[in-house]
Amino acid sequence: MDALARVSLLAVVIIVVASGPAAAATQTSPCFAGEGHQFDIGGNGAGIDLVVFLSLFENLGGAGGFGMEAHGSIGNQSIIQLRAGVSFDGVGSLGKFLSNPFSRFSIVSNFSMDLPMFAGTGVESSYSDDSPVGGVKTKQC
Repeated sequence: MDALARVSLLAVVIIVVASGPAAAATQTSPCFAGEGHQFDIGGNGAGIDLVVFLSLFENLGGAGGFGMEAHGSIGNQSIIQLRAGVSFDGVGSLGKFLSNPFSRFSIVSNFSMDLPMFAGTGVESSYSDDSPVGGVKTKQC
């Protein structure tokens, strides 16, 4: 797939999500500024709560984020949680921003998994990683 097709597809996805139905719930996050658009996938039993943050594009110049948070569960048992995206602290001082615009951005990345069926068996049943990305500014949530 060439670059133009990828950019076009990304633009369509952003427009569809941003112009979603007014009944969609919004959520806030300690990781991303602004409100996210909540989607529930699944039903009784297994499901994923997904929150998509587009405030980087909705609040130009101000603090914002572009990313997602997902929480998968079976019944009342949390199985997997994932946060991934980019956080922007806002333009701030214009001189500092113009000299190093990327200093205002940070990577948001957090992952945890819990497999309760293996608890007590001697097999490691939980895993988490708050910073799998190295060499760039990251944001802890």
